[in-house]
Amino acid sequence: MPPLPDTTNALTEPFWAGLREHRLLVQRCAHCEALRYPAAPICPTCLTRGGDWTAVAAEGDLYSFVVYHRALSPAFAEDVPYAIGVVEIQDRLQILSRIDAPPDSLSIGTRMRARYTDVSPEVTLLHWEPAARWKGARND
Repeated sequence: MPPLPDTTNALTEPFWAGLREHRLLVQRCAHCEALRYPAAPICPTCLTRGGDWTAVAAEGDLYSFVVYHRALSPAFAEDVPYAIGVVEIQDRLQILSRIDAPPDSLSIGTRMRARYTDVSPEVTLLHWEPAARWKGARND
């Protein structure tokens, strides 16, 4: 089994809690209202400490991706080839994550939608997949 993230870290715990509820949460600065991902203790826009967590649309455009043909860890050996990509969501936030689609079907600009992968009661991972696959279907 691949290594799992620490979902108890005080800075990122709300992000992981949101994923468990199948919601994508990012930080919003209480002062300038800039959205940010990944979580940070200080707003990079105005340098205000802290921030609130807010739900954002769990879809965006594929900005960049790579296809792994060789596992960088034995835990991923059975998955090759697989794609990891950057999806640009609202306010130009970019989120890097696994893409659940045949690598040869991907192209920059493809509309992507979040896919929540429950791996344990404590851990839900964010993956992306082409939004066209979801026409008429619910995302859960």
